[in-house]
Amino acid sequence: MLKGVQELGSPQLGGGLVTYPNFFAMQPTQTPDSMDVKFLVGNSLEKRLGTQTMNTVVLESTAGWGVFDYGAGTGADGKPLRWLIVAAGTGVYASSNRGVTFVAIATDRGANYQQFDRAGPILLAVSETGNRVLYWAGSVGTSMIGMPVNSVPPAKHVVADFQGFTFLMNHSGGSRSIAYADANTVTTNAWNNTFSLPSSLDDEITGGLVLYKKLYAFTRYKLFRISYVGGNPDFGYTEVKAWGAVSATIKKATFPEVGEVIICLGYDKKVRIFDGAEDKVISDQIELNNNISPISMSQIHEDHIQKCYAEVDPLEQVYKLFLVIRPSTEVTHAMCLNLRTGAWYPYRYPQRFMSATMADSGNSRLLLAVAQTGYVHVMDSSNADVATAIPEYYTSPFYYPQNPRAVTKTHTADLYFAATSSGTLFYEDRTDWNSTFTNKDTVSFAGVNTTQIVQVQKTIDVSYTQNVYQFRVSDSASRANPWKLNRVDMLGTNLGYGKA
Repeated sequence: MLKGVQELGSPQLGGGLVTYPNFFAMQPTQTPDSMDVKFLVGNSLEKRLGTQTMNTVVLESTAGWGVFDYGAGTGADGKPLRWLIVAAGTGVYASSNRGVTFVAIATDRGANYQQFDRAGPILLAVSETGNRVLYWAGSVGTSMIGMPVNSVPPAKHVVADFQGFTFLMNHSGGSRSIAYADANTVTTNAWNNTFSLPSSLDDEITGGLVLYKKLYAFTRYKLFRISYVGGNPDFGYTEVKAWGAVSATIKKATFPEVGEVIICLGYDKKVRIFDGAEDKVISDQIELNNNISPISMSQIHEDHIQKCYAEVDPLEQVYKLFLVIRPSTEVTHAMCLNLRTGAWYPYRYPQRFMSATMADSGNSRLLLAVAQTGYVHVMDSSNADVATAIPEYYTSPFYYPQNPRAVTKTHTADLYFAATSSGTLFYEDRTDWNSTFTNKDTVSFAGVNTTQIVQVQKTIDVSYTQNVYQFRVSDSASRANPWKLNRVDMLGTNLGYGKA
């Protein structure tokens, strides 16, 4: 190495997005701005994959009010029978081939959000608009059956099985009321057992989830633990936290060294994890607007926060949180959390995805999302979002020696890519807090013999004298196979202190 030449910043890349307005609070592994780039285990990052549609015949044009993977048991041929359930328009549709073709099983729903759950072998459907509760046994050629509203209260949320009981929450008897019945008799039970959670008059139950043999009920402002006590009443409750959660974001996820927890978005725009006793906010690093990144938690549209939803992809170990970002009033972005590293990174979709679920078929699992246009999409499955190329970019951290007052003579930026990378990348840079990037160079993977190398090294000449340096790479919406960046070495010589 040349005398006086030193490594600027860190060669590692796995820190994810950080939107602190104070750029000096960032770690050298983090980025202040990236889009459609996935941060991986092992300190690598790569362009995300796109989506492709499953169905050729469109569902109703206001699709995606709800989606659920329903294992109905065994079909007439003796093989496992699974249905993908999708709420679209005023109907509910079922697909036995994971979204390729559908049959209608209900036609009398309000065009609003629906929730599905399985009580034993029975599929239950509830609605934000107070439609009657429906059930379906999953038999081919049959439709969902409505429960009588004079005995089964229309509800917004359902927890299908806790201690052998099924719970209808936020029902017609009260927004904080819970009705419950034996899970084996949900279709014939009188549903006359109820209790209510104490809170302010404007509060309402937003969902429930079972964790470690306890049922947790969320409202807009609070979290309650519900326990089976037996006798009359059968259940007791305790307020455990003074924060609530957005309904469709409440999921279970597994973190290293923590185990299984509940993860959710609150109405205060913070993401929390909860292990049954303690909670922790895990979205601090993406909370504030740094005026560089087009997305942060503070930019969630609070008037439409109830449209946000999430799904956990256990294959990629990612909690994918779909968000309504101002000025839009519909979901446009997803903030992804790598459950193994804690790195956040954002995606932007041209489609208006309304709901998502993990769907099984045979020995495979896919993350499926339903677009408002009536199409079911396989996520992370192609090099484009159907017919739209993905305009990804990655922005480096700010490079400087120990102090940004130091004047640095930069020499080269050495980028190390996986040998599977393809296409052409465009390298841009800027210095000294300039707000504009300038085109600098291109990185082409054409002609790379991947049978003879395991890494592709590209060296960029960055002969500048400056205090601060930053670069950006993008393939400018190419449809080539995604590039993968494993390491960056930024070399420079310290020339002393002052203004460059």
